[in-house]
Amino acid sequence: MKKLILPAFVILMGAGAAFATKATTSKRAIVDAYRIDAVSGQCIDAEQKCSTTFGETCLWSADNATPLHQLSETMCGEELFKSN
Repeated sequence: MKKLILPAFVILMGAGAAFATKATTSKRAIVDAYRIDAVSGQCIDAEQKCSTTFGETCLWSADNATPLHQLSETMCGEELFKSN
């Protein structure tokens, strides 16, 4: 029984350290941001970069009110966030 406790403890510590390292080294994606034109409804390049990592909404620098989106295949897709 004692022979099993030490190896099990070492394995659990290693697994915990691996998960902790992965959580702190997650990479955020910085992507081109697009805005939805109010008149045409088209996706227009906002000429800004934003993050896909959840946080404060990334806003268009021209008016500081228009939320920016990631371009998907045919439309403005997911909302983007400020890259800190």
